[in-house]
Amino acid sequence: MNIERLDTKRHDLQLVSELIYETDKDLFRIFLDENREKALKKLQKLIVAGKNPYGHENIHVAEDEDGKAMGVLVAYRGDEIKFMDEVKVYRNAVNFLQFLKLTLVKPIFDRISASSIDGDDYYIGNIAVNPEVRGKGTGTFLLEHSFEIARKKNCKRMVLDVLFYNTKARAWYEKHGFTVYGEKRFKWFGLDDGTWGMECLL
Repeated sequence: MNIERLDTKRHDLQLVSELIYETDKDLFRIFLDENREKALKKLQKLIVAGKNPYGHENIHVAEDEDGKAMGVLVAYRGDEIKFMDEVKVYRNAVNFLQFLKLTLVKPIFDRISASSIDGDDYYIGNIAVNPEVRGKGTGTFLLEHSFEIARKKNCKRMVLDVLFYNTKARAWYEKHGFTVYGEKRFKWFGLDDGTWGMECLL
């Protein structure tokens, strides 16, 4: 298994966007489009455009010997994401209503549902594994690689969020050195859930 930063010309963007979409369907349904195919197209635009949390520069792909994506890591250092850069990208990638949701509503939603990210934090937004190869260590491979990136970027800690219902994911991250440092409960847009904020100091 090999890992590479996403190459928008070489990697299968449809597969990469599908893997990312499956990790947070509710979020993409609310903020991109209720229709899965339309949401995927918009997600691909965000990936290609860059300068946003789902930008190609924040995505690493685990691939097999033939170059097929086995899994995807979406992660970034806190001070690498600039709100005004995001605004410019969203203006060109989505319609006006979705633009308002992404620039006005989502920042509030993030505050009530996700970890607060410091400039020297390394935030893991998504780890997604191709269903065809689940159970073969791809997720662990991606997580171990994320530790390497975080250290190279001189981050002080790694941060991520896990939804309450996903106790299996929480246990998996705890097995790899993460601990729960806080939790947030929310009821919004038909969602009644919450998240554990998890961290691993470097």
